[in-house]
Amino acid sequence: MQCNMEHRKDVLEYISLYCMLFKTDLENEADIHYITKTKFSKFKDLPDRRKDLWEKVKHNLSNNPNALELLVDGYYVFLQRVSERIYNEHLHELDLNRCPKC
Repeated sequence: MQCNMEHRKDVLEYISLYCMLFKTDLENEADIHYITKTKFSKFKDLPDRRKDLWEKVKHNLSNNPNALELLVDGYYVFLQRVSERIYNEHLHELDLNRCPKC
């Protein structure tokens, strides 16, 4: 079943929000790396408990070039690509509400 192109953007956005359990291990690694870097790296040079928080999460940063390559075009593009892959590979498993009135 193909998605109506006028609704495809909405479907991909829905997938990126609610269907991420279909992410691969590599996609998860890239996602965790990005979140750790953007949310916590600002704490690494601060004294006090915030620096302690950085010390606890910095192990989530990836050195895997394959994971980092997934993020090279930015996080939004990464989410878009992951959503499209999930749509293409798992459409029959997704619980998508296809009602045009909804």
